[in-house]
Amino acid sequence: MDLFDEVNKTKKDFPKVHSVKNKVGSYKLNLYQLFAIGVFVICFFLGIVFGNLFSTCTTTSYFSKNTCVVAEFNFSIMFGIWFISLLVCVFMFAIGHIIAILSQINEKLEKNNL
Repeated sequence: MDLFDEVNKTKKDFPKVHSVKNKVGSYKLNLYQLFAIGVFVICFFLGIVFGNLFSTCTTTSYFSKNTCVVAEFNFSIMFGIWFISLLVCVFMFAIGHIIAILSQINEKLEKNNL
């Protein structure tokens, strides 16, 4: 019993691009899900902007402690905004998904009653 023969028997082909596109393309997003994606894209760029606006001071002036000589990009603000926006947007997307599932159940129930 050869290991490579066993691997060749059990391996499967990767899905083709058009089959993945058809599966993803058949799924329709509702308003909550589109809103969640839009808010995440906006918050992604806001994280970068706020990280640059509120930069950290690494070196102060010798004569004055209030003067910043070297200001660096603030990664902690950027990652904080990204993480919080990811949590909020996943929650909004999940609510949209629950609404989509409930509307599909409602449509099936209406078909069965008529």
